[in-house]
Amino acid sequence: MADDEDSYEIDAQGQRVLIGLSAEETEEFIRLDAAISETGPLLQITMDEWYNPQERRWLELYEKHEPARRPFLKSSKTRH
Repeated sequence: MADDEDSYEIDAQGQRVLIGLSAEETEEFIRLDAAISETGPLLQITMDEWYNPQERRWLELYEKHEPARRPFLKSSKTRH
Protein backbone atom coordinates (compact mmCIF):
# COMPACT_ATOMS: atom_id res chain seq x y z
CA MET A 1 0.00 0.00 0.00
CA ALA A 2 2.69 2.46 0.95
CA ASP A 3 4.46 1.79 -2.37
CA ASP A 4 1.51 2.97 -4.49
CA GLU A 5 2.64 6.18 -6.25
CA ASP A 6 -1.00 7.36 -6.53
CA SER A 7 -1.04 7.56 -2.73
CA TYR A 8 1.53 10.38 -2.44
CA GLU A 9 1.63 14.14 -2.87
CA ILE A 10 4.18 16.87 -2.17
CA ASP A 11 3.36 18.88 0.96
CA ALA A 12 3.88 22.61 1.51
CA GLN A 13 7.46 21.96 2.69
CA GLY A 14 8.27 19.99 -0.47
CA GLN A 15 8.21 16.61 1.25
CA ARG A 16 6.69 13.51 -0.33
CA VAL A 17 3.82 12.44 1.95
CA LEU A 18 0.87 10.11 1.84
CA ILE A 19 -2.21 12.11 0.84
CA GLY A 20 -4.03 13.29 3.95
CA LEU A 21 -1.10 12.62 6.29
CA SER A 22 1.69 14.82 7.61
CA ALA A 23 5.33 13.97 7.02
CA GLU A 24 5.57 12.53 10.53
CA GLU A 25 2.40 10.47 10.06
CA THR A 26 3.68 9.23 6.70
CA GLU A 27 6.92 8.02 8.28
CA GLU A 28 4.97 6.37 11.09
CA PHE A 29 2.55 4.70 8.68
CA ILE A 30 5.36 3.30 6.51
CA ARG A 31 7.16 1.97 9.59
CA LEU A 32 3.99 0.38 10.99
CA ASP A 33 3.01 -1.01 7.58
CA ALA A 34 6.35 -2.79 7.30
CA ALA A 35 6.20 -4.05 10.89
CA ILE A 36 2.74 -5.61 10.61
CA SER A 37 2.63 -6.56 6.93
CA GLU A 38 3.51 -10.15 7.74
CA THR A 39 0.24 -10.67 9.64
CA GLY A 40 -1.93 -11.05 6.52
CA PRO A 41 -4.73 -9.00 4.96
CA LEU A 42 -5.29 -6.11 7.36
CA LEU A 43 -8.18 -4.44 5.56
CA GLN A 44 -10.64 -7.26 6.32
CA ILE A 45 -10.27 -6.94 10.09
CA THR A 46 -12.75 -4.88 12.11
CA MET A 47 -11.62 -2.37 14.72
CA ASP A 48 -12.69 -4.74 17.54
CA GLU A 49 -10.27 -7.40 16.25
CA TRP A 50 -7.22 -5.13 16.43
CA TYR A 51 -5.51 -5.95 19.70
CA ASN A 52 -1.99 -4.73 19.05
CA PRO A 53 -1.47 -0.95 19.56
CA GLN A 54 0.64 -0.85 16.38
CA GLU A 55 -2.22 -2.35 14.38
CA ARG A 56 -4.72 0.12 15.85
CA ARG A 57 -2.45 3.08 15.03
CA TRP A 58 -1.91 1.77 11.49
CA LEU A 59 -5.67 1.59 11.05
CA GLU A 60 -6.15 5.15 12.40
CA LEU A 61 -3.63 6.48 9.89
CA TYR A 62 -5.08 4.38 7.06
CA GLU A 63 -8.58 5.67 7.83
CA LYS A 64 -7.25 9.23 7.66
CA HIS A 65 -5.31 8.66 4.42
CA GLU A 66 -7.76 6.60 2.36
CA PRO A 67 -10.70 9.06 2.19
CA ALA A 68 -8.30 11.93 1.44
CA ARG A 69 -6.79 10.04 -1.48
CA ARG A 70 -10.05 9.06 -3.22
CA PRO A 71 -10.61 12.42 -4.96
CA PHE A 72 -7.05 12.26 -6.32
CA LEU A 73 -7.67 8.78 -7.73
CA LYS A 74 -10.86 9.90 -9.47
CA SER A 75 -9.17 12.93 -11.02
CA SER A 76 -6.18 10.91 -12.23
CA LYS A 77 -8.47 8.39 -13.97
CA THR A 78 -10.20 11.15 -15.93
CA ARG A 79 -6.84 12.45 -17.19
CA HIS A 80 -5.84 9.12 -18.81
